[in-house]
Amino acid sequence: MKGVFWQDLKRSFWNIGFWAGLLAVTWILTSGVFQAPLNRTRSSYFILANVEAASGFGPFAAIFPSLAYASIFCEEYNRGYLKMILTRMSYKKFGMIRLITVAISGGTMLAIPILITYSMAYHFGVPGIPQGSDAGMLSGTIEFFYIEKYGDWYILFWKVILGFLFGCMWALAGLAFAVWIPNKYVSLIAPFVLYESMWIGFYKLPLLNPIWLMRGINNYPLSGLIECVYILLVVIIVLLGLKRRCHYG
Repeated sequence: MKGVFWQDLKRSFWNIGFWAGLLAVTWILTSGVFQAPLNRTRSSYFILANVEAASGFGPFAAIFPSLAYASIFCEEYNRGYLKMILTRMSYKKFGMIRLITVAISGGTMLAIPILITYSMAYHFGVPGIPQGSDAGMLSGTIEFFYIEKYGDWYILFWKVILGFLFGCMWALAGLAFAVWIPNKYVSLIAPFVLYESMWIGFYKLPLLNPIWLMRGINNYPLSGLIECVYILLVVIIVLLGLKRRCHYG
């Protein structure tokens, strides 16, 4: 089983979808950095505010995680490869392997660009509580409290974690659609439609709204916990779908 896991994990990274998504997200996020002065005259958080405002990443964030490895299930199912796999291991073992590899690839696709973007902002801007012309820009926000109490590293750590969990969640959502409706285009488009629906439906409920969870609105650890709950729900849906495929084809 270990050999199968490592082979599947390798496949989840060494595919065109993963690298295309990784490069696209990196380009989108870092392009927002270059909308601000890069001579250390402005706060790092002014630069990061430009990233959120100018990059346009938020409305399309759920599209990218599914590109990596979620839709590969459709090809395996339609070509009969899944039946061969299930003769060698139970659907539960296969499901756990695929859940982990899809989640890791989807999460990594977002975590790396976020890490790069924040590192650039801290390098080109002035880290810490905004001063000078940027003084007061974070007043009354949770970010101000976190920076004052823990420092910039705490913001960076949680932004990467929240981005990783967001990527896991939507990559697994793509897998869930692939398992129940084994069509490649459905597994790529349906998560985006669900994401937009949740964004609109939970507009007044930030702790359930996926885009606000990724940004860590109000409470970073709590946002991470809620993302984990969403991930658990999607895992259950995937396993139920695999069970159905195993028993009824």
